[in-house]
Parts: sequence; C-alpha cells; structure tokens
Amino acid sequence: MKRQPISFGDFIKQKRLEHEKLQSDIAKALDISVSFVSEIERRCKLPFTADKMEKFAEFLNLTGEEKAEMYDLASRAKNEVPADIAETFMYEDVGDMARFALREFQAGNLEEEDWKDLIRKAEKNKLRRKGGGNK
Repeated sequence: MKRQPISFGDFIKQKRLEHEKLQSDIAKALDISVSFVSEIERRCKLPFTADKMEKFAEFLNLTGEEKAEMYDLASRAKNEVPADIAETFMYEDVGDMARFALREFQAGNLEEEDWKDLIRKAEKNKLRRKGGGNK
C-alpha cells in the first residue's frame, strides 16, 4: 500500500513552526511576500522554486534528509523530477541507468527487493568510505 506523504505546504509550515518562525520571517528570508508563504502553506500555490527552497533550507538549517524530503514533496506537487537531482537524472550516465531501472521496475522486470538490495549495498559502501563499515 502506498503511503500518503504530507504536502509541501504542510512540510513548510511544520518546519517553520518547529523553528519558531513567523510567515513574515520566511517571507523576508526568501524575498517573497507573506501572502505567498501563506498560500504555499495552504496549498493554494505551487511550491517554491529551487533557489527559494535552497534559501529556506539554509535559513532553517535543515538536515540533508529534511532538504531531500522538501525537494521530493515539491516535485510531487509539480509532477516533475526533484530539482536537486534533475540535472543528474536527465543528463548524466547514471541518470540514464536510473531511468532504465525505473522503467524495468514499472514493467515488472524488477522487484522492490532488488531496490532494497541496491540501497543496502550503497549504504555499506558509504560506511566503508567513511571508514566505519566492514569490508
């Protein structure tokens, strides 16, 4: 069963409140109007542009995981590839491979377990590179 993610607007509001910021604080930091922040939070407008998302992430000192979630939520709302990986996904060799693999999954030629194996391997490699994993 597919999980239902929160909306981009809900995420923005949640992070703003966690950091005890007003809509006017966000508006000033992003050089946008307070009404635009309000409309984003109420899901009346599409998500911020990539440069505004970067400013938002920097202003609230979001973690890498939070920033990735923000980009993913924005991409769902806009029905497009997340802005933070679009260049790689569309124009690099690894993007060609990712699109191929996604299409193979969609066609039923790959299973969820194949993706989990790939992710586990990537996590092991990441730990090994940092010097914290087994070889």
